[in-house]
This record gives sequence, structure tokens and C-alpha cells, in this order.
Amino acid sequence: MPTFKTNLEIQQNQLLQAVLENSISRPDHPVEGQLYYDTGKKTAYLWDGEYWIPWGTGSGGGDGDVKQFTLNIPNPAIGSGMLMVRLYEDLVAVRVDAHFSTVNTVFFNIDCRQNVNEPGSDLFSRSIQATFDGNEYSTIDRPSLKKDYWLYLRITADAGDIPPEGEPTGTGEGTATTGEGGATTEPPAEGGISGVLTVILTCTVF
Repeated sequence: MPTFKTNLEIQQNQLLQAVLENSISRPDHPVEGQLYYDTGKKTAYLWDGEYWIPWGTGSGGGDGDVKQFTLNIPNPAIGSGMLMVRLYEDLVAVRVDAHFSTVNTVFFNIDCRQNVNEPGSDLFSRSIQATFDGNEYSTIDRPSLKKDYWLYLRITADAGDIPPEGEPTGTGEGTATTGEGGATTEPPAEGGISGVLTVILTCTVF
């Protein structure tokens, strides 16, 4: 297969029967404007220099604007949770970034629920983790988020996940408090993991 290590100028001629790179995972070290086709999600993505944006999703009337929802949860405990956001428009979830401020590891998931008080459908097939020495970002299994639904983040350790030694397994108790942006969070149970969990969910207009 020929390899080109310089730009290819075709002088405004058509690129006929071209196919984007097919991959089940995001290409490493992308450059701005790079495209690939996710064979698992059946969706093309464009790297805008910061995020992988679903390519062409704005054709149905959306403006393609990037929306970000950020949570900072101090001293999380397994079983505790936080109301992340209520959606006021249809969105496509692009990626989630997570980081924990201490050397512990925190497992969590986000579910999209029609009723804020009833569990919904998880965005991930299994819990993802936030660590101190890296910035976790994960493929989202259910990217379509509907208007008037709610996103709820919960701290959890699912089957197959192995929390670090000494990580608590209690559940949250007590009176809920309202945090920044109107989000409601349950106070951590006794023995909550010391540190701050930061989660950023990046979406684009459907």
C-alpha cells in the first residue's frame, strides 16, 4: 500500500468512491480536521483539535455546537450519586473525561433517565474509572440523549470491577445538598474516598 508523507494536491478534482478510515477505536495522535468512521457506532467523527465530533449530525437542523457538563464531587462514596443535568435539547454524547485528585481510583457510571427519581439506561456497558495519574476518556455506548431527560452520575463498583484495596463499599446516607449549577448530590457515606472527582461530559447538538 503506497504511503504519502506530504500533502496530495488534486487541483479541485473530485475524490471518487473514497472511504474514510474504518476503525473500532479512535485514531491515536489525531490532527485537526482528521476523519474516521467508527464501525461499532456506524458514525463518522471529525477531530476539531479538542474533541471527536460526530460528523454531519448538524444536518437535521442542529448547529453542531459543543456542550459540556462538568461535575466536581468531593469525597465520593460507593452508592452515592449526583444529578448531573436536565437536557433542554437533543444531544449526542461524544466523550467523558474523568480525573481523581488523589491516588485512589473511583468507579462510576452515568445513566440517562426519563424520570429523575427512577433509574434509566447507562451510557456505558460497565463502570469506568477516574484515576490520579491519568485522564480517562471512554467510548459511549448509548450516545443519543433526548430532550427533557436527566443525566445522573453514581459512584459504583460493578461485577468485574475491582476497587483498590481499602476503597469503601458503603452507601450514601443523610440529607441531600444542592451544588453548583443546581445539581443535587448525596453526602458521602462514612469512609468516603478522600479527594475530588472531576467528570466532564462533552456533547454536540443532535
